[in-house]
Amino acid sequence: LKSTNFTFEINGENIKFSVKGYGHGVGMSQTGADSMAKSGSNCEEIIKHFYSEVEIRTVNEIEL
Repeated sequence: LKSTNFTFEINGENIKFSVKGYGHGVGMSQTGADSMAKSGSNCEEIIKHFYSEVEIRTVNEIEL
């Protein structure tokens, strides 16, 4: 299987696997990020595509 992110169905003697993506299913796909960059996406768009609910800020904006 191309990923650990999959489901399966058992129908009699048959097992059907439905694989969702490539790799471990957690984090950023290097090939996907590379493809997005080559298509014109910037770093913020790429990060937000792979990681939901993130906020990108400069170090000066972070309160300690």
